[in-house]
This record gives sequence, structure tokens and C-alpha cells, in this order.
Amino acid sequence: MRKKKHKKSRLPQIVGLTVLFILLFIGWSMLGPQPEIPKPISQAADDFKKNPKIENIIDLTGQQAKAVTDKVGDAAKSAGKALDGAALPDKAGKLADSAAKGADKLGKQVKQGGDSALVKVSTIWHVEETVTSLRSDPEWVSLQRIPDHTRKALLAIEDHDFYKHGALDYVGIARAAFANLKAGEVQQGGSTLTQQMVKNVFLSSEQTFTRKAEEAILATRVEQKYSKDEILEIYFNTTYFGAGAYGIRDAAKKYFGKEPARLTLPESAMLAAMPYAPSALNPYENPAGCAKRVRLVLKEMLKYGYIGNTECEDALSRGVTLKNGRTLLLE
Repeated sequence: MRKKKHKKSRLPQIVGLTVLFILLFIGWSMLGPQPEIPKPISQAADDFKKNPKIENIIDLTGQQAKAVTDKVGDAAKSAGKALDGAALPDKAGKLADSAAKGADKLGKQVKQGGDSALVKVSTIWHVEETVTSLRSDPEWVSLQRIPDHTRKALLAIEDHDFYKHGALDYVGIARAAFANLKAGEVQQGGSTLTQQMVKNVFLSSEQTFTRKAEEAILATRVEQKYSKDEILEIYFNTTYFGAGAYGIRDAAKKYFGKEPARLTLPESAMLAAMPYAPSALNPYENPAGCAKRVRLVLKEMLKYGYIGNTECEDALSRGVTLKNGRTLLLE
């Protein structure tokens, strides 16, 4: 009797091609030919450097600005069509075709808004100036003044391999790509802390292919300019922690009435829990939901060796006492 041949799963090919396309797109964006920036945009970039929050930088209805956005759009469109004729398995071919259409859509979107394109150009080229401006805020807290257990709490729940991978976590991207492909929609982002920080500081929170591509490019630029410790410091000072609190100092004062340097382990776990869903996990409005997330943070800290069993049990038994006197029970 002949042995039946078992068909090999094409899933690894599909996931691999997804990651490959992402890498090619980022590489093309960073290393490919860059359009010459005309004088009006250069002047606007200087204005943006002086004031990143300026609303009306320059009128981009002129022909020079249009030419720049046309070049970017055509380049993105060409990148999208590059995979059309590739000899790939059926499912992988469809995935590549979908990615190609996404890149083509990116080209069209870039053409639509000269103003948006200007802000993106200014953002990429003036990352350091923007960060320097943020650091001049008197409420800024250096990483040295943030307790070690506070840092570890955030890393455990958001990105435990932060110090091991680069700007992008390719394993996380592959995992998210598979989940999104299976669901037929964007459900997971696979974002690193660097990507989250870039989104907080420079981009919107929309879940689109265009925004994720911009996020990946900016995250790569940021990791070229800053150390992991510096990125973590920026994250702590720019993240929204709910209840109107932006940055760790504002959050520590709003929730506990103290400086970040005095945060306890349970309090740190609560702050680390907030970026996931800052409004939904507001401890003043949803104490049960917040407590559930805090327990998860502590368990993740234990899982990755940031704390021991005794520390974890002690934190769970102590709970979290808020500024208004209410205590979140964790047991």
C-alpha cells in the first residue's frame, strides 16, 4: 500500500511572507531614494522645529508641494505593485496582493493631504528637537527618579523583551499578523514600547496600515538616536494614564498624592496597568476592572522574575490605596 502524502501547512509561509513584506517596506522607506524637499517645505520644517504644535504651518496648495507628495505617492504605489507577479502559493499570494493594495492605498492617501505630508516630514526630521522640547517641561521625571519596581512593572505587562529586541519585535509582529489574518481585521498590533511611545508623541491612535507603517519607520529612527533607557524615560513622561493624567508625575500625584520616587510596588503595578485602557480602567470609576488588571501585572512580574513569591503575595495582600482613601482589593 502506498503511504498517503501529508500536505504541509502553508501557514509558516504566509506568516513569513507577511513579516518579509513589512521588513521590505520599512527598508525601502528608510534606504530608498528620497525626494528633494523644496524651499517652501524646508521653511515650514524650520517653523515646525520652533513650534511643533503650530496649526497652520504653510499653504501646501502650490505646485512644488504637490510634486513632492506625487513622488511619494507614486513610489508607494510602485512598491505595492512589486509583488503582483511573484510566484507564490495561493493563500500567500492573496496575502501579498492584500499588502500590495495596502501600499497602493498609502500612496493615494499621501497624495490627498499635502499638509499631513508636511507634518510627517517635519516629524521624522525633527524627532530630536521635539523630544528636547518635551524634556524642558518642569514636570519631566528622569528615569533615575523612577523606582526600579515601577520600571519592571511596565516592562512585564507591556514589553518584557524591550531590552533584547530592536525597534520592532518581529516575533510579536508575526503573532499579530497571524491573529489579524485569522480574524479578518486588525485586532493585535504587536507593538513594542518604542512603537507605543512614537504613537503617543508623534502619531494618532488609528489602527490602519498607513499609520502602522509610519509608526514602524519612526520607531526605527528613534532607536537609532536614543538608548533604551532614554526611550523608556520618554514613554513614562508622555503616556496617558487615565483620569486626565499625562506622564508619570501627574499620574502619581492624581492617584496617590505623591512623587513618582515614592511609589510602592502595588501602586507601580496599578500605573503599569493603565496604558492598556486608561479610560476603561480608571480606578475611581471601575475599581474592579482596574484591580483585575493590577493582579495580572503582578503575576507577569512574578512570571518574568522581576519579583519573588513573597513580594507578589505581599503586594496582593496590601492592595492599592488611592488618594481619596478608597482601597483596591487585589485578593
